[in-house]
Amino acid sequence: MIRILQRRQIDDERWNEVISSSLNETIYPYSWYMDACSDNWCGFVLDDYEYIMPLAFRKKLGLKYSYQPVYCQQLGVYSKQRIEPEVSRAFLFRMNKSFKMGDYAFNEQNLLGDEKGFDISDSTNYILSLTDPYDAVLQNYSENCRRNVKRAYNSGLEFTDKISLEEVISLKRISEKEGRKEEHYAYVSKLFSTLNEMHKTRIFGAKIENHLVAAAIFAFSGQRAIFLLSASSDRGKEYRAMFLVVDAFIQMYSGTIKYLDFEGSNIGSIARFFRGFGAKPQIYQRVSFRTPAGKIVKLVKGV
Repeated sequence: MIRILQRRQIDDERWNEVISSSLNETIYPYSWYMDACSDNWCGFVLDDYEYIMPLAFRKKLGLKYSYQPVYCQQLGVYSKQRIEPEVSRAFLFRMNKSFKMGDYAFNEQNLLGDEKGFDISDSTNYILSLTDPYDAVLQNYSENCRRNVKRAYNSGLEFTDKISLEEVISLKRISEKEGRKEEHYAYVSKLFSTLNEMHKTRIFGAKIENHLVAAAIFAFSGQRAIFLLSASSDRGKEYRAMFLVVDAFIQMYSGTIKYLDFEGSNIGSIARFFRGFGAKPQIYQRVSFRTPAGKIVKLVKGV
């Protein structure tokens, strides 16, 4: 049966070993990442850690509700073996039994289809394979991407990997047109400080006249690097600086890791940027619910 384990009950070693061995391995569901990105979280576990699913939650007026943390694109079910659709649905209904309202993103291996009582929407992630050498990856750049990369290198931009987290956050503040609350930047600082302390990140950027105009933080898990945070000033956008940053990363890591995960976007211009480097779309689904979805169906033996 699917059990709920509170954070203190989770065996971190066994939990993380399942994540690291799963086909859909990524950084978000590791216990230490969930600790850093969420207020509270628990684990849904089927049998003896055969299938696991993390869930972040908060409390308001005595009601617990699930939420998707910032910089945590996908969660869902993870296992060392292939995850059948009925297993994903069983976890969905079990989640709804314990949390009567919330928002939750399953991963690309957990496609659910339509389920009565849930609002399920498709989102698009973009993944670039880096198993081949750089020259082979370069062949899949679009013509427009090649042109922008060339323009960036010829514009006087200087690539740098000597950038502090504080510099990136400062650039992020300047580049974000909509005002964000101070709590958001405190959260960003705390999360990425944790990743830096664990040596899970690299920061690449571009300067012109010694001024930082673009930067990106790449977070590393076992199989992939994630384009987790990026920022570009107006001048950086003018000089196409982010094309230089991403191309420099691809040159450095092609043939050494499996994937560059761009995290995707449903915004057309951002999606085109990712596709320009040859990244391929992957669908994952986000679920929201506000009332019980009804009687739990025994979709898996013993659930």
